[in-house]
Amino acid sequence: MHFKYKLLIAFLLVALVPIGIIGEYSILSSTKALTNKALEELENNANLEAEKIENYLNNCKNDIIFLSKSPEILKYTETKHPEDRWNLEFSLLSISLDKGYYQVGYMDDNTIIYVKDRKIPKEEAIERPDIPELEYGQVYVSEIFLKRNKGVFEIPFKPIILFAAPIYMNEERMGYVYIEAYADFFSDFETSNPEVFFTDELGNYIYHPNIFKRWSTERNTKECLHKDYNTDVGDILSGKSGTCIVGNEIISYIPIDIQNQRWFLIMSNPKDIILESVRTFKIGFYIVVSIVIISAVSISYFLSKIITEPLVSLTNATEKIAEGNLSTKISETGSDELKTLAKSFNIMAGKLNESYSALEKKVEERTAELKLINEKLKASYEELVEASRTKSKFLANISHELKTPLNSIIGFTEVMLDDGNLNEEQKDYLQTILRNSENLLYMIEDLLTISRIEAGKSDMYLTEFKFSEVLEKSLKMVDPLAKEKQIDILKDLKDDPVIKGDMRKIMQVMLNLLSNAIKFNRENGKIYIRSIKIENNLRVEVEDTGIGIKKKYYDLIFDEFKQVEPLETKEYTGTGLGLAITKNFIKMHNGKIWVESEYGKWSKFIFEIPIGDVNGKK
Repeated sequence: MHFKYKLLIAFLLVALVPIGIIGEYSILSSTKALTNKALEELENNANLEAEKIENYLNNCKNDIIFLSKSPEILKYTETKHPEDRWNLEFSLLSISLDKGYYQVGYMDDNTIIYVKDRKIPKEEAIERPDIPELEYGQVYVSEIFLKRNKGVFEIPFKPIILFAAPIYMNEERMGYVYIEAYADFFSDFETSNPEVFFTDELGNYIYHPNIFKRWSTERNTKECLHKDYNTDVGDILSGKSGTCIVGNEIISYIPIDIQNQRWFLIMSNPKDIILESVRTFKIGFYIVVSIVIISAVSISYFLSKIITEPLVSLTNATEKIAEGNLSTKISETGSDELKTLAKSFNIMAGKLNESYSALEKKVEERTAELKLINEKLKASYEELVEASRTKSKFLANISHELKTPLNSIIGFTEVMLDDGNLNEEQKDYLQTILRNSENLLYMIEDLLTISRIEAGKSDMYLTEFKFSEVLEKSLKMVDPLAKEKQIDILKDLKDDPVIKGDMRKIMQVMLNLLSNAIKFNRENGKIYIRSIKIENNLRVEVEDTGIGIKKKYYDLIFDEFKQVEPLETKEYTGTGLGLAITKNFIKMHNGKIWVESEYGKWSKFIFEIPIGDVNGKK
């Protein structure tokens, strides 16, 4: 990605991340505030309406208490005089007209007097209110009911609340006064927004915007909150005021208590209407944020272009220098910092050009020197190759020339030992000659072997055999040497798989390792031979209890003509070729060999070779 776009992204992140965070916080906090405000307004409206209703009911209650103690009522109750009756009716009429009550009346055991000028005997009083017995000072408030005329609802419906109070004289109840008040506060709810419900304490509708759901108990329609709202309405009917969300509606509710009755005023508004202000705020905010983002993108792009143009020029110049055009220059314009950078770059390019020219000259000089050195090295290498070839040829020839007379010496010595008439001293001399001749023959064989290896003429003759076969043959050959030093050889062959390799070379490896283990061992020492299969390889260990090897000689002993320091092995002789030959034979089998030792206590030679053939075929 180009630096300009990275810079643009950085500017945008710096600008937009705070805007996004602040915007999200503003939306959340504003949404919460507006929502709370809308809910609070709904709850306040419910409280206000409930307060109006409670005030109306309390006024009715106060009026009935006033009537029960008015002089006109008390005097008529005492005298039953027609003039006092007229004063009573006038008083009832005044209250009825002043407060707009449906009906105001007086009632005793025999008489009921309405605000109108008529008296109805008890037996003819069809509309006589049903008032329970009341003690002094008590007020009766009925449930809201629909006014009937001879048992039939008056049309239009007239919702009425009956208030009644007893009339006492000399601690004796003489009658009642009552007020049938219009529940006309419902008319205020007809066009109300939000919708208003009015229920009894069981949730049955008293008033509902839908006229078919009104007066549920009176009309026995069973319309109630539980039917309209499937969710639990226990909170609404709990007797506490509050606000809740039911489905897509926000509902505010408040109880209204009068005497021993409880009604519920419920206001309902769709969430969409209440949260309209929230949506309006969000839309306006998103418009503002969009304008800010567009402005930020434009400004960021402009700034990134101003900043990156000199850098682009500098980049192009560096690319040309990288291609070898060291004469490249850039314009020294722009702000102070960029101008200084351009000037420094031009100085650097000039110095690079000078350094490059000087370097080219030095390279030419060194190239000529290296060419001369390479020619000398090539000549020296050819001389070394020729010398190595001559050495190998010489060793092969001289070994061959030495083997012929040496074999004759060994042969004649063996004949004399077998058939000659010799005394003990003569036999000892001949055995010494035979032993030294055989040692010399082994040395010559080692020289021939290493010469063939160096010349690349040591061929592999692959056969299939078991390691135990090689080991048994090798042990037979070294057994006399082991018995001579009274050394015990112990075997632990956990695995003995079939190997495909050069049996003679593996036998030579074992002979070399066993010979060394005997040679460098102590009198009455031990040799441990172990074999185990590890994955697709055979691991062989030859451990002795001899003089051990210092760690610094671990690699040296596998080199040609190398032994440990003479002072440390002065009593042991040899050509120093056995382990070199062993290592080469193991490598020819795609294996590896190494040594582990504790100086003065023991040595262990370990080699691994593939169980399959030397080409990796199983």
